[in-house]
Amino acid sequence: MVNAAGLNGRPIIEYPPDDVLRAAFNQYARENSGSGLGVTDQLARLKLEFELTMEKGSLYRLRKRLGIESVRRPKPRTEIELRQAVVDLKAGDVSGGWGVTQTKGRLANSKEHVLIPRDSLRLILHDEYEHEFDGRFVGKKKKLKHRVPLKALGPYHQEHSDGHEKMSEQGLDIGAGIHLPIYASKDQFCAFLHSLLLMPNVRNAQAIAHYYLDLVEDRGCLISMQLTTDMGNEVNEMHKIHQALRDEVAPEFVPPQWPHSVKESSIDNTPIEGFWRWLRNGEGHSTKMTIQSGAASGIFLPHDAIHRQTFYWLWVPLLQEGLDRFREYWNNHRLKNSKGKLNAAGSSPRNMLINPTSVVPTAVNVSIRVNRESIHRLREAYGGAAARDKAFRFVSREFAAEADGAYVDLGCPAITLLTAWSVFEQVVAELNKRIENLE
Repeated sequence: MVNAAGLNGRPIIEYPPDDVLRAAFNQYARENSGSGLGVTDQLARLKLEFELTMEKGSLYRLRKRLGIESVRRPKPRTEIELRQAVVDLKAGDVSGGWGVTQTKGRLANSKEHVLIPRDSLRLILHDEYEHEFDGRFVGKKKKLKHRVPLKALGPYHQEHSDGHEKMSEQGLDIGAGIHLPIYASKDQFCAFLHSLLLMPNVRNAQAIAHYYLDLVEDRGCLISMQLTTDMGNEVNEMHKIHQALRDEVAPEFVPPQWPHSVKESSIDNTPIEGFWRWLRNGEGHSTKMTIQSGAASGIFLPHDAIHRQTFYWLWVPLLQEGLDRFREYWNNHRLKNSKGKLNAAGSSPRNMLINPTSVVPTAVNVSIRVNRESIHRLREAYGGAAARDKAFRFVSREFAAEADGAYVDLGCPAITLLTAWSVFEQVVAELNKRIENLE
């Protein structure tokens, strides 16, 4: 019989559109700190995300047809272009804390999507930033508290949340009431960072309640089996919400075997507390130094109402953009194996969240899908949209509109860590001029 189809018994593979596949392959290349996922993980992700099953040869041919780059075969760039990409990125590293691995991962996750071999990057960093290598040398270590290795069943088993106040009023020390606190949530099993958000007040129970409702709804109405936080009262309402949502759809999970939530001292809430060190070394030092420089030089006057509101209008979106970049970098960087570690390691948090059995064969995703209607009902119980707006708003809508108008009149100058205070001065001057004209 003539084989008209010419398929030799093989099924026809229905591929997603090319642009969808390119986006997926580019995401795989960003993970593992810019080294990219291995072939086995790529095949597994294609199956999980698109129900595509193929052999290695088919994968190679597909990548070649789509023109996908990798760290071994990156997009052709001259040495000058690569060096400039590194210099542009490092402009945000005022304190010089980003080493080779972190810089490599950040380049891969940048808008330019720069993939560069580690050895090539190391040479550039030594040429341009030799002085930073000595500054990152690990010297005398503090005596560490004995820790028992943590072990979760898989993604969404235990989720750790906490507030970070290194840029609180006391931490910044640039004026009474000037603060930029952060709240975050992180999965214990794979270290996936679910949220990293600036908030006006991370010590307010109602604000944290709205934070959690947003978090759950934004990730498809999924909750973890257990919440773990520090012992502050600000988390009480979040714990109540979590318990109500879980009990409604998963009553079979009963404490004490399956606790709804656990409160620990900050020193014992290690999955999230330990993460803050990474954030300080990654974004925190440079950001804090730059903010404090504005006050030290007299540019920022904390007792001036226009200065205070303009400070939040400018710095909050700029810092949130940096936090979003850091979160993307973190979820795509390779989590190193360490002695005695029982939870997942050896791949990116994103890959281990999506495909946990690739690193721990016995892992189980224990996420619980809750009712969206219940989230909305609880939202109303905590003050509705007005209370949510208050939980996240640093400046009034009226002032934001005035500042936006002043910024547009100035020609929308670029706002970066290096230009922020210059733009701040220009916007303040324009706002004061408008006030004078009204008088």
